[in-house]
Amino acid sequence: MVSTPPVRDRPSTPVAAPPRSAASARSVRSVLFAVAALELAAAGCKRHPPVTRPASVAVVPPAPAAPIPAAAPVDRPRRIKRVVIISEDGLRPDALMNVLPPVHAEIMKHAAFSLQARTIRRASTLPSHAAMLSGFDVKQHGLYWNSWKPERGYIQVPTIFDAAEQSGMGAAAFVGKKKLEHIAHPGSVDVFSRSGYFCKKVVEEASQYLVDKRPQIEFIHFSDPDDLGHSDGWMSNAQLEAVRHTDRCLRTLLDATAAAGLDRDTLFIISADHGGHGHNHSGKIKEDRLIPWIAWGPGVRAGHRIVSPISTVDTAATTLWALGYPPTPGAIGRPVLEAFDPETIAASGPSRTGTLKGFLKPPAKSSDEQSSSSLTRSPPTSF
Repeated sequence: MVSTPPVRDRPSTPVAAPPRSAASARSVRSVLFAVAALELAAAGCKRHPPVTRPASVAVVPPAPAAPIPAAAPVDRPRRIKRVVIISEDGLRPDALMNVLPPVHAEIMKHAAFSLQARTIRRASTLPSHAAMLSGFDVKQHGLYWNSWKPERGYIQVPTIFDAAEQSGMGAAAFVGKKKLEHIAHPGSVDVFSRSGYFCKKVVEEASQYLVDKRPQIEFIHFSDPDDLGHSDGWMSNAQLEAVRHTDRCLRTLLDATAAAGLDRDTLFIISADHGGHGHNHSGKIKEDRLIPWIAWGPGVRAGHRIVSPISTVDTAATTLWALGYPPTPGAIGRPVLEAFDPETIAASGPSRTGTLKGFLKPPAKSSDEQSSSSLTRSPPTSF
């Protein structure tokens, strides 16, 4: 260690120096610098006595650092607590965009959506809704007819209703057509209601139930576009007015959920079972099979046009995924992950275990069942 040279006291009163010549001043400065250098050198040569440790103190080598434990998995709060599916029966994407009513237009600004989604080849109300709510095509779900036939029983595969009911979270369905009851196994929904044919009465009851009971899954069906398509023709003025009518019904639902604070943790999926042309829908042409698919709610990418192919069977898969259920074994639907932001994708996915149980294998085709092509995910231009 280098000791610091002593600091010389300065006189309190400055003393005037005698005048010197320039050469004399330079000589004095040289001498002072030399003396200072000798003092510093002498100080640097001083040695401190070695420090000896007491004999009783042992030098212990440092212990190896303990390994850092791995971080425990983060239990992220699930942002989506319930899913509400609104099916606007017979709504073609071009009909929606032709009218672009205000509520749909505002939702799409904050939603992820596709105007190129497709329903199954059997593009009729009952088979298509069965695919939407189960994730299976008609060959698997077994509902190939399109009317209420109670003697034929119920869908032959699990549905999203069964998932919510078996976990004790609750499900409900509010529809405009009785035949959709074939999709709800007995006991799979707390309420299956057909309070009216058009959307006004249906949505009033559905909204009140959602606010009061808060089921985890609620399905709401609007008949209006399909009814006016059959009577006046698809893309007719009357059918386009029906789209405006369902827009007002959608406003009723959203106002109720917002007033109750449910919009903060509810995923809304707005779609259709099929389109149509002329006065019917056979599924043979793209106008029958193209449907809109709109996802809006927490964790959804706002204003995002989805480019990946979407099938109506993906609605069931997306619902189960968003609520943390495992995929249904054998189902062909898959979650539309492109609709969600990365944080939601990381926080969602299967968090519940188990398999839906108690269902029969699909029955063999009946003689009156028409053949249907298998569902593919090729672009819509493949029709």
